[in-house]
Amino acid sequence: MDFSELSRLASGHVKARIIHAAVELGLFDCIADQTLSTEQVAAALGTDLRATKLLLNGLAALSLLRRAGEQFSLSTAAKTYLVGNSPKSLCGVIRFDASLWNCWEDLADAVRSGKPARPANMYQDDPGETETFIQAMDSLVKARGDAEVLAHALDWGKVTDLLDIGSGPATYPIHLCRRYPELHATIFDLPGTLKITERYVRDAGLEPRIKLASGDYRSDPIPGRYDAIFLSNIIHGEGSEENQRLMTKLAANLNAGGQIIIKDHILDETQANPPVGAIFSLLMLLTTMSGRCYSFNEVKCWLENAGISRVRQVDLPPPLTSSLIIGDM
Repeated sequence: MDFSELSRLASGHVKARIIHAAVELGLFDCIADQTLSTEQVAAALGTDLRATKLLLNGLAALSLLRRAGEQFSLSTAAKTYLVGNSPKSLCGVIRFDASLWNCWEDLADAVRSGKPARPANMYQDDPGETETFIQAMDSLVKARGDAEVLAHALDWGKVTDLLDIGSGPATYPIHLCRRYPELHATIFDLPGTLKITERYVRDAGLEPRIKLASGDYRSDPIPGRYDAIFLSNIIHGEGSEENQRLMTKLAANLNAGGQIIIKDHILDETQANPPVGAIFSLLMLLTTMSGRCYSFNEVKCWLENAGISRVRQVDLPPPLTSSLIIGDM
């Protein structure tokens, strides 16, 4: 690593905050399909003229805006990912990342103490936080195309009854139910989240095929038996012992020949690769009691101890950064 690369890493927060601020201000939605001057943008947003020009120039430097003389328009990437009503809008994730800014500020303290920088409450104590978190999860999956990739990665045509643990906005079961007309899904999630999940399912017109079951997978019984049980971004929020208990519990909910399907950042045995997983583990330090990302062999051990066999890993294509671990009953 040379000086320039190290300097880029150390100052990465600056570019992130420029994007956070632009999304918070609604700047990309303001410009949308238009070409506007600094004066027009400042008037529409109610912002200071000088400061607005500095922000617009910064966004142009990041290739998120195009500048022609004194006129600004959106780049292709900004139109696709940074306009709120775009089908691939990433704004939900950006707002969520911005909400975690103070947590990252306290990283050194968290390393000293080993304790999270915020309540480890899965964003359940404040309805506004819950909404921000769930919107972020839906935004990320839709922008990146995770549900489409998942639909092609496995043979879902053999699944009639699906259980999605901690589904949040129901993005995966909604997509799978639309693609596979024989599929029915049950979502098991926390009560604060399900108030929002219900809206997503209703808007999708899938209430007859997607059931909602309220509870905490750590402590509550999970009803029903299923052909497949899906956990996306669940295991990284828990410690190893809790994950073992969860796999043992879920094995009792599987039909003969059923599968547990885990989608998460999966590390190699060094615990440092892929980098996205190692870095994400620090977010878990800041926001959970004992969560982190895990290696394939760690997950394989939990599943085999629960009576699940033929455990294998399927790496997903870019831009996805996660893998599937699949085990058979």
